[in-house]
Formats: sequence, structure tokens, C-alpha cells
Amino acid sequence: MECTQCGRPASRYTIAADGKEWEAVLCPECYSALMAGLQAGGRRCPVCGMTFGEYRRTGLVGCAECYRFFRRELLPSVERIQGGTVHTGRTPSADVGENYELLLERSRLRGRLEQSLRRGDDAEAERLSEQIRALNEAIRGVRS
Repeated sequence: MECTQCGRPASRYTIAADGKEWEAVLCPECYSALMAGLQAGGRRCPVCGMTFGEYRRTGLVGCAECYRFFRRELLPSVERIQGGTVHTGRTPSADVGENYELLLERSRLRGRLEQSLRRGDDAEAERLSEQIRALNEAIRGVRS
């Protein structure tokens, strides 16, 4: 069995809270985190009153404020499910412009450049800078 939260090897647990009982398939770490939240009484969203334990049980947040209030707890799940925490939106239709893919690639490269600079990887940063310069030339060429 795999943990429903993180995908690691898991066991089936019967959990009782708020007068309700349900079964969950969790790894020991996720089970401990859930129980810690339930035992602490669980923080409640100031707008809708939802606890993080309720989110873990249902997979649904109660309102938009829940995303801000439970940000620290939600980020790992959001990253795992969506592959990141930056909203990139939908891809525009093909008639938006020829250079959309180039602009998108430049944005991705800039993010990687920022990461390499933070790590202090000068060689990687230089390589990415060259690629960004080449993309800028290509974008200018498309616009002409």
C-alpha cells in the first residue's frame, strides 16, 4: 500500500476525531503529522473554521483563506500534485504569436539561472546566460 499523501509505503489506520471515525492509508510520518494536528486541537481557519486535519481527510480546503492560513502545511502537497507552486496559467491559442514558446522557454531559463546563482554554480549560470541571450536574439528576429 502507498500513503495517500506522499506515496511512500504505508499502513491502514483507523482515526477517530470530532466524534467521527474513518480509515486512512498513511506512512508513519504522515500519520504522525495528522495525529499531532488532531491532538493539538488543530488550528482553525479564521474564515471558515476548517482544520488542517479535515483537509487531510477530505483533500479539500474550505475557502480561499485556507490556502494562506495553512500555507506551510499545504505547500508539500501542492508541489507533489501540481509539480510546483507557481501558477503558469493556460497556454494561449496558436494565433497569439509566433514567439510564445520562445518567451516561455526564456522564463524557464531565467528561473534556472536564478537557482544556479543562489547555489553559486557560476559555470551553469554562464551557460544559462548564453542560452537566454540566444533566445533574446531569436525573439527579436521573430518580432521584426
